[in-house]
Parts: sequence; structure tokens; C-alpha cells
Amino acid sequence: MSTPDCNRPDSPLKEPNHAAQTLLGALILCLVLAAASAMAVLHGGPSGRGGPEWNRIVMVIAGVCAASSLGGWFVARLGARDPALAVSGSLGAIALRLVLPLMLLGWLSADPAAVSVAGKLREAGAGGLLVVFYLTLLATDILLHIMWGPKGPIRPRPGA
Repeated sequence: MSTPDCNRPDSPLKEPNHAAQTLLGALILCLVLAAASAMAVLHGGPSGRGGPEWNRIVMVIAGVCAASSLGGWFVARLGARDPALAVSGSLGAIALRLVLPLMLLGWLSADPAAVSVAGKLREAGAGGLLVVFYLTLLATDILLHIMWGPKGPIRPRPGA
């Protein structure tokens, strides 16, 4: 029994285009964020009334989550093909995914007397929306990494 030649163009072992997967993953993250934003706008917030204030909250939180999620995705994909960069790329991606949402959450938790805008956004449900957007994008990112992340050595099928 011979091993498959992974240098042939029609080989199933040939690695797909890394750049195309990276851009497709970014597009999928943007589509998931757009769907979550549309559902949040249609939901209208905790009061159910929506309005321009709620739409601004959705826009701000979507922007922060988009920057952190896409930044983390691109940084993680930079080191995905090189084992020497994989750990540092993963740590950098985690930091990017966490820093911006945590900064926004910290600002939303500020004393309402000192920062009245943060208090209004918090009362309008910005903290909960941030958590929902963050977790939705994180779950999507994890699924994309499972689908397109580095694979282990090829193992023979049982009974082969």
C-alpha cells in the first residue's frame, strides 16, 4: 500500500488556499455580526421600543466586536501555518478579542455621575448586548478554527 502523493494538484492532501480561507472566514464573521445586529435592531432592546438611541448602541457595540473579532481572526491566521508562530499568534488573537470588549465593558461600568453617557447606555442594555455579540462571534470563530485549523497527522482508518 503506497502513501498518497500530496504534491499532485488533484491530491486530497493538498492544502487549500490559506489566504482564501482567511478572507472567507472574515466574511463569515461579518455576516454573523450583520445578522446579530439586524436581530438586535428588530428586537428593539430591553424596552422593545428600539429607536435611534438603541440603533446607536447596536452600532457602537457591533463596531467594537467587529474590530476585536476580525483583528483576532487575522492575527490567529497569520501564524496558523508556522508552528513557531502558532502559540504567539493564538495569544495575540486572544488578547485582541478580549481587550476592546473589556475596555467597553469597563467604560459602561463607570460611575454614572462621572460619565453620564455610559450610565445611559448601560441602562439601555448595552452590557447585555455586548455579551451576546461577543459570545456569538467567539463561537463562530471557534467553529471556523475547528474547520480550517491545522490538522494532525493522517491516521489510517480502522481495519485498513
